Amino acid sequence: MKQHWHAYSYTGRSYGDGLIRRGEVPANYPPIEIKDWLKRPANQVVETFHEVDPAVTWLETELSQNPHLDEESFPLKERLQYSRDTLEQTAGNDVVYGYYSKGQQYVSRALIACPRKEFPSCPYGR
Repeated sequence: MKQHWHAYSYTGRSYGDGLIRRGEVPANYPPIEIKDWLKRPANQVVETFHEVDPAVTWLETELSQNPHLDEESFPLKERLQYSRDTLEQTAGNDVVYGYYSKGQQYVSRALIACPRKEFPSCPYGR
């Protein structure tokens, strides 16, 4: 199966808002561990990409629509180059961002590589 990436998106309250009790993560929240992204229901996958360029374009759109609270510390252009470099690697090529936006929302965007050791075939059949 050819390498591809599943895109996930969450905007809302953060873990620190007191919503998580006893280590339980609400179903719509980003998982705590990267390995758990591919355990999410198929309806939480917003896109699937088979090429790096469209994946980075999606990420650019998502991050531009949700500007980082401190954009100067990690400018969008640098984040996108880092993301492209990461996706082009042959191993360990997940891209996951979680931050507070200028709108005071917690923003999580993820591109998760598939297949992988934990999932030798795509759990979504893509």
